[in-house]
Amino acid sequence: MRRILAAAIALSAVAVLAGCTGTTSMAPTPVKSTDLTSSDGGFDQHAVVGVVLLAADATPGASSGGVALTDRFREDLTTAGFRPDVRVASATDPASSQASAIRELVRDGAKALLVEAADPDALTGEVQTAHDAGVVVVALGDPLPATGTGGDGISSDYRVQGRDSDAALVGRAVAVIEALQRGTKPPTD
Repeated sequence: MRRILAAAIALSAVAVLAGCTGTTSMAPTPVKSTDLTSSDGGFDQHAVVGVVLLAADATPGASSGGVALTDRFREDLTTAGFRPDVRVASATDPASSQASAIRELVRDGAKALLVEAADPDALTGEVQTAHDAGVVVVALGDPLPATGTGGDGISSDYRVQGRDSDAALVGRAVAVIEALQRGTKPPTD
């Protein structure tokens, strides 16, 4: 009788503990990142999406249609239902200011980051910090570097290539964020 009672108590304890470790809200099934190192999506639609750009992106360029890339990201991410937090690197020390911006965005709770790196190698530690916090990192243009050995390196989870026009770049980037928010694999270029 004691064995049955002990087994029943142990089974009840396991059931209670298993219930405590489950999710408390409905979230999409996450997709797998390319390097399998970070949390990979399935976040709230109204989540903060960090955007880290170069100083030149704050003014309209030749392919911009008269709208600065910073403004286009703010408008399109807001229209998609996200809360964009767009940061622009300083012209004098872009790598350092981008590293600082990424750390701040991660600390402030961004769920995804879009990063156009001035010096991709200078952001390796910040990308690691973002991954450790469960933030999905998307490289804009040049890839962020992989570090480490044996395929366990840290890099961006996804990459949006091409700069045929600012509108096209932002459109592709927003599509990636929307897919990640749903927990599905993003479209590829």
